[in-house]
Amino acid sequence: MRTYRRHTGTAIAFALSLVAQAADAAVTVDILQPNNAIIDGGTVPVRVAASSPEDIYYVEAEFEGLTIELAPTGDGYFEGAFDLGELGGDLPYGPYVVTVNAYSTLGEAASDQGTVHQYAPPIIAWNVLPHETLTAGKRFDAKCIPTPPYECRSLAATFHSDAGGGYALFAERDWPYPQPVPGRLYIKEGAYGYSGAIPSGRTYTITIEASDYVGPTITKTIGPIYVDRSPRLTAVQRAPGSILDFDATRFLFVDHYRRLGIFDRNTQEVTWVETLTHTNTPISAVYGALTPSGSVHQSTTGVILAWVDGVRRTISSVNNAPRLDAVNGDTVVWTAYGDDRAFAHSLSTGTNRSLWHVPGSRSPFQADVSASGDIFFGTYERASIVGPGNALLGDHAGNLQRPITDGTNVVGRWWDGLTSSSYLYTADGEEVFLGDSLTNTSAGLLAHAGYAAFLKSDGDVNQVWLRTPDGEQHPLSDFPRSSRFDQAKLRVGHDGISDTGEVLFLNEDTRYLGRSGGAPEPISTALGHGRWVDGSWHVAIGNTLFQVSSTEVAVARLATPGIGAFAPAEGLGEPEEPSTSFAEDAALDSTVWARDLHEPDALPALDDGSLLGDVDEDTGADIAPAGAGCSTSGPAGSTGGVAALAAALAGLALARRGRARP
Repeated sequence: MRTYRRHTGTAIAFALSLVAQAADAAVTVDILQPNNAIIDGGTVPVRVAASSPEDIYYVEAEFEGLTIELAPTGDGYFEGAFDLGELGGDLPYGPYVVTVNAYSTLGEAASDQGTVHQYAPPIIAWNVLPHETLTAGKRFDAKCIPTPPYECRSLAATFHSDAGGGYALFAERDWPYPQPVPGRLYIKEGAYGYSGAIPSGRTYTITIEASDYVGPTITKTIGPIYVDRSPRLTAVQRAPGSILDFDATRFLFVDHYRRLGIFDRNTQEVTWVETLTHTNTPISAVYGALTPSGSVHQSTTGVILAWVDGVRRTISSVNNAPRLDAVNGDTVVWTAYGDDRAFAHSLSTGTNRSLWHVPGSRSPFQADVSASGDIFFGTYERASIVGPGNALLGDHAGNLQRPITDGTNVVGRWWDGLTSSSYLYTADGEEVFLGDSLTNTSAGLLAHAGYAAFLKSDGDVNQVWLRTPDGEQHPLSDFPRSSRFDQAKLRVGHDGISDTGEVLFLNEDTRYLGRSGGAPEPISTALGHGRWVDGSWHVAIGNTLFQVSSTEVAVARLATPGIGAFAPAEGLGEPEEPSTSFAEDAALDSTVWARDLHEPDALPALDDGSLLGDVDEDTGADIAPAGAGCSTSGPAGSTGGVAALAAALAGLALARRGRARP
């Protein structure tokens, strides 16, 4: 035992002596690079700081069997780089250790280690595209897919609403719930412990962030995205982009690559019309309409362009400061020079006819076109609606706003600074006072199939009224706040009445369907635009076309557990059933996911046809008749109604009338 203690004491004394010597001649080395770095390129740079009371004699670095000497750069720093080509092949993904050894002239040594990563960032995927609508059976999903051996450590999606507020989905490794696939992260709206669905009736921009805690956080921004989960809306078809106009067989749309196209709803084929130029004008300002021969639209550059039987034409160049005002069938009405001039353009002949010219006009010029091509317009310079053959309708105080015609009747409004007074003119030339409203909006009238809907004040707010073809007037709303019509550019006054007199209108954030003798029925949020087309009500929101279902169908949907049932629609595939746990969600990977969307090939060169850079007027008397299948104003009443109206009003000047308001 005494021998053991003696040897132990000798060893301890010897070790303490070595420590003392090392303290006198200690070598320090500190790796500055790489320090948890990512390999970028074919080399791995190394930079260290090394020091010793004696001179540093030699510094070397080791990496995956390679050894290099680091050269001094002054002030105690040493640098070098590994050539990855010397490893004889691609370096597999993963973390690697770089070891540095520094030696003094006395043979003392020190070492340090740093980590370098052969790395690829995780992939994030999601299931919506810009301008898409999340519906009753479509929930937002996102996932993070790592590059092994790394793992996704966090994934979050934040919905920012243009109306304020937001909604967030998030996941971290094993929190707040287990993940079904090792290394991956999933988030899913309305499932896995999330409190509920994203609030409906709003427009969102989505920010998705994912990280594996190695490389920089991956961030993607998607938008706009719409959410409308109204049970009475059934998605029937999605367009390749945001829907600008639609009819029974086509969509006019603009996609997130700024491409304008016409989508055939039966064949799924796309005809590309134009790639919109990047300007200071936002893409949301682009508007247009389908025509029997193609389409017409106001571009981001201020040019009015038409697609006519496969040929792109410029109706007016930017030099004219044009504005697209009305479209129906073969006829386009547009203005120039700040609304000082107005023209009727025939798509079939490519010619223009002057409608109006008042230099220095204080208007806006506003017009409407019947299905047969008859044009009615109003200006602030004249007190009367001007019709075919310069027939004049009405003569009232105030600024004349946009007149509307359904081919049988004409309706118009005059704003006197306090109220808007609405009048209807029958095919026989009779003037009918409809009522006064407390708004100066020009979009306060609807006309279709002999029916007219109008806004009328109850003394406090505007209510919706309907005039039937037999002349009866019925109130359709009784809300404490003013109602308004669901209007869209180039379709003002035409979309909100069915063939049987149902009226679509908005009150606050809800779209209603009104019928005489019944209470208004809520059908959706106020997003998008509703229209009577092809024998039923439809609503277009973003890239999605919905059909309005009956109340009975809506009740059945509300009874379905989860976020809501989704009626399968042709072209959309089977919906995904709501789930409550990740165990059911391995099928997420079979979903069609959006990822980084690459720019498409440029559109093919297009023949611009006859370019009408400056106004090219046709002195002919009449505009060519509209083609069949007009999409802008839809079916109207008798096509002879306007002609009869023009004959009845020929030479007639209606005196200014003072009426007691009901």
